[in-house]
Amino acid sequence: MGKRETTYAMVERSPFFQAAGAAAMQDLLQPSFTQLLPKGTVLFEQGEEAEFLHLLLEGSVGLQAKGDQGGTTIVEIFGAGEIFVAPAVVLRLPYLPSAMALTEIRVLMIPAQHFRDRLAASLDLSRATVELLSRHWRLMVDQVVDLKLNSVEARVSRFLARRVSEEAGAGCAALPEPRAAIAARLGMTPETLSRTLAALETKGRLRRGARGPTVRDRSALVHS
Repeated sequence: MGKRETTYAMVERSPFFQAAGAAAMQDLLQPSFTQLLPKGTVLFEQGEEAEFLHLLLEGSVGLQAKGDQGGTTIVEIFGAGEIFVAPAVVLRLPYLPSAMALTEIRVLMIPAQHFRDRLAASLDLSRATVELLSRHWRLMVDQVVDLKLNSVEARVSRFLARRVSEEAGAGCAALPEPRAAIAARLGMTPETLSRTLAALETKGRLRRGARGPTVRDRSALVHS
């Protein structure tokens, strides 16, 4: 299978384009292109105007925000198949966070103006975008609740569980990103993250490995 076919298949499998349908996908792919970028690449900076809508095909991207006093943190981590920071494109507003490649990534770059033009003309694309923005709103609320109300152990457990197939109920929760980025996303230090993983292993909830923890029972981990 050639690179173009592989990229097309990855785009086709993304939840956004599954919702939008084949016609909308073809319209958006015409002026779009993919980039293979190394770890550490900054796709856009906080405060920049949105020129592209980004669909991550492979790897992980961290959204990094900078405070007034100069400190930075990871707001969210996105994986393959996900579109990130769509509101900046839809609303023609500057990006609130920066986006950095936490691993090597392949990303589809959809020109922002073309996306807005097609969004105004396609009911299917509009519906898919509403679904996308609704999922991101729920993700934001869930994260705020997690950081404000849940313990360190609960936060780590829920993060790992999201990386294990719900259908399988067990498996490796791969952690290819830098531990510092994961810890920042969870509102803790890397040392606290390491101690929490060790505590969960002691309780028999997981087994640590080179690629990431192997979760024995996803449901038990979430409700531990």
